[in-house]
Amino acid sequence: MKKNPLADYIGEDRIKGRVIRLNAQRLQPNHEDYAEFLALGDIHYGHPACDIARVERQVQYCLDHNVYVLGMGDYIEAGLRGSVGDSVYMQTFNPQKQMDYIVDLFQPLADKGLMLGLHNGNHEGRIMKETSVNIGRLIAKILHVPFLGYACWNLFYVGNQSYPVYSLHGSTGSRYVYTKLKALVDISHNFDADLLLMGHVHELADDAILVQEIDKKRKVVVERKKFIVLTGSYLKYDDSYAQEKGYPMGKLGSPKIKLFSKKHDLHISS
Repeated sequence: MKKNPLADYIGEDRIKGRVIRLNAQRLQPNHEDYAEFLALGDIHYGHPACDIARVERQVQYCLDHNVYVLGMGDYIEAGLRGSVGDSVYMQTFNPQKQMDYIVDLFQPLADKGLMLGLHNGNHEGRIMKETSVNIGRLIAKILHVPFLGYACWNLFYVGNQSYPVYSLHGSTGSRYVYTKLKALVDISHNFDADLLLMGHVHELADDAILVQEIDKKRKVVVERKKFIVLTGSYLKYDDSYAQEKGYPMGKLGSPKIKLFSKKHDLHISS
């Protein structure tokens, strides 16, 4: 009997075992002294306000310049009958076609070894809640990349430097840039990372927290920065739920993060 081509990708009703706790990877510098990665999420493919052309340009940029990608969740709209709002009727494609497109979009990145991993988002979680099928885990399995759940520790090695990064999709209902950043500041108290990344809030913004600590080897007090980053979205304002509720407009796109190989330093741009 001919094997079902989907057999390798069909999971059981409930996930067994733990989601990966530490995503440790070595990044090859794509420039002389740094590696660059894009925190890409909140695409909401299938929603009529999705700026998919912008997403495709970002992906092509990464392919052309060997820029890594960390998936931040909410790749698809996944409007279901039980979902909040009217996306089940407004979405331009059904969830199956939405997932197929995302797989095709990310496949070239995965083939080049540029996909660092994929988080789940609450929109993928809609399907999990209704059916027990974990779409994020399924996409990661098809692409053969790490599945990071809703949150995960990452340890990225670049040259002789190592960068602890904590990333999560997020779940805050904050409306304004400063309250969205505050939500991530609050989270940062629990995780001693160089960089904290959060999606979900459809805002592209970053800040740095200056902290003091003791250098035990040198026996001196030193200062270092913890960077917090909101990872943007690709949902345009007109005809979106943000417009419907009168929320502020957020900047579209994704942050680009440079991790330097010869000194412990990172730069963020959008």
